[in-house]
Amino acid sequence: MPMKKLFLLLCITFCSISALAQSSLIPYNRDYYHIIDRFVAKFPVQAKEFQTTFKPVSRENLAAFLNSIREEYPNFSEQDKFNFEFLMNDNWEFTNSEYIENDKSWWNIFYNKKSDLLYYQGGNSTIHINPVFDFTGGKDSETDGTLYTNTRGAEIHGSIDKKIGFYTFVSTTEMRLPEYVNRYITGPQKAFPNEGIWKAFGDNGWDVLHARGYFNFGLTKSIKVQAGYDKNFIGNGHRSMILSDFSSPYLFLKIDTQVGPFQYTTMFSELTEDIAFTGRGVPGDGDYPKKFWAFHRLGLNITPKFSLGLFESVMSEKATLAYFNPIIFYRAVELQEGSPDNVLLGLDFNWKVKNGISVYGQALLDEFVIGDLRAGDGSWRNRFGIQLGAKSIDAFGVSNLDLQAEVNLARPYLYQSEFKNSYSNYRNPLAHPLGANFQELVLVGRYQPLERLSAVGKIIYSDLGEDLGDGVNYGGNVLADTDDRVSTSGNTIGQGANAKNMYIELRGSYMLMHNVFIDLGLLKRNFNSELAARDLNSTTISASLRWNLAKRQHEF
Repeated sequence: MPMKKLFLLLCITFCSISALAQSSLIPYNRDYYHIIDRFVAKFPVQAKEFQTTFKPVSRENLAAFLNSIREEYPNFSEQDKFNFEFLMNDNWEFTNSEYIENDKSWWNIFYNKKSDLLYYQGGNSTIHINPVFDFTGGKDSETDGTLYTNTRGAEIHGSIDKKIGFYTFVSTTEMRLPEYVNRYITGPQKAFPNEGIWKAFGDNGWDVLHARGYFNFGLTKSIKVQAGYDKNFIGNGHRSMILSDFSSPYLFLKIDTQVGPFQYTTMFSELTEDIAFTGRGVPGDGDYPKKFWAFHRLGLNITPKFSLGLFESVMSEKATLAYFNPIIFYRAVELQEGSPDNVLLGLDFNWKVKNGISVYGQALLDEFVIGDLRAGDGSWRNRFGIQLGAKSIDAFGVSNLDLQAEVNLARPYLYQSEFKNSYSNYRNPLAHPLGANFQELVLVGRYQPLERLSAVGKIIYSDLGEDLGDGVNYGGNVLADTDDRVSTSGNTIGQGANAKNMYIELRGSYMLMHNVFIDLGLLKRNFNSELAARDLNSTTISASLRWNLAKRQHEF
């Protein structure tokens, strides 16, 4: 049965049952979720049943957590009071925020509440309408002319009868990007970071249409359902080795069950296997082939300070009915089907060592053979990825100084299978932007010296191996076929065309009004490869005005 028919059948089945109260979800935005993480780290006991590893989280659940720490407000720093009010206002429908009313509304029509250009509240229904805008200008040392990003759009979310939550987002963007991003788009990957369809625009520019939308509702008090077209992120790190937001949005049905400290999530998705290209190297018209992806994750807050998650997924050319069983072991089904599909197993954890300090990590297995590991001969079958990181809130006793260090590692051929079953969507990796065959160090510092002013600094150093371009698979590109591997044994991280990449970014942001920012940024990127033609050392400066939109970044 085709994925879309199954998707519609399940939606109709769920909708035929009386829905319970439900809110929309908060789109994943690293800056926004960092504010949430600060409060979760400071109040782990109150956050025991508020799980944030699987993102996005619901506004209703965040509101319940914020209300549980409301009495601590007088003890917050001035910056945290500002952040707390920001979160309360952004989710006022569920927090009953006392800070939301705006005495500086626009003509008593717009911004009567600080977080919404327009809103409607009547009976048990609420609608929030906000514009989306980003205008960025800049200069890249390796690109002629001026860089720019011009995004316009709208975001609408709300709830109907306190039973159905909904969200829709649409934007159009014309942009001229740094040379290293252009190389990614036009190179062997032939994909656009974070996006699906794109086309050429003007002089070396790009035009992107972006749309997301879903509805969600409570099937029972403990079971919630989300169906639509969006992205997800799993993890507590800057990167994710399991599922990130690097690819384009995709069609999915997600069932989330919360019973006390247990959270069980099942998702069925239809992904884009490949793209038909025009002679100009951009997506063209065609019936793009699809593939089916299913996963489930069991998350458990074992104590207020320690949480653990177990993860399993399967990528398949077709939506086999057995994979729609939400509590079955996918590996067993795959073997029953003759082992034609790509199954991944993994775990994640987060340990709050003490207030303000946490350690987190992920481990992912694509294939793992103990005998080959003991032999130490670099077998291609030992495909795994590891993440280990730590965060410090109010580091060294400095209020609102937050530091993070993270190490990521992926063996060659991780996420790969036959091309059709690769761990990808719209030709982008579903997990780490670098794909596989790399090791990486990530350092992030965030400082909020004033209520409306924040600064972010990042250093990302990676050692990776790329294909040589000779048709042989060296294990880095998730789209490559494992049958074309360079060797069955003797595989090491960084094999192929070895490269070292240093990415350094500094950004300052000032919030003019609720969710309206001015940004100034400096980016230094040095990419040095064994193949001299791939070397690229560049410096980029930029300034931007953003309205209800996360900062667009290309951190690779």
